[in-house]
Amino acid sequence: MRTEQVKNWLKEKTSVGQGIYVGTIDGNAEKCLGVYLQKRSGPARICLGGPSQTKTDELQATILVHWGKSSVQAEAKACDIWQLFYGLTDTIMGGTRVYYADPGAGPIPVGRDERGVFEYVVNVRLIYKKE
Repeated sequence: MRTEQVKNWLKEKTSVGQGIYVGTIDGNAEKCLGVYLQKRSGPARICLGGPSQTKTDELQATILVHWGKSSVQAEAKACDIWQLFYGLTDTIMGGTRVYYADPGAGPIPVGRDERGVFEYVVNVRLIYKKE
């Protein structure tokens, strides 16, 4: 599973303002979303019996909600994004079966950018069927 699949799924499920990007955002846009792969550390996840017995994997992504100069609208959009993942089980994202999504306790406010646009992040963990 790749962040591009998460991006495309989000694009189908919600308004993305002036766009949705992977690994970046358009800093000149008033309203957009960015999907970033989170840094991973630790050992690889391999079940007993080796890779052939490992049926699931995990993707951890951060969704940056870069959403206008109204804190109320930015928070509402971040909550909408969070809600898309809250309680999500057994769905298809870009051809991959996602068994479980965990968006954490809620959107995290990260302040304003240099142009005064409010930003929030939603950190999501996806458990998906390994192909």
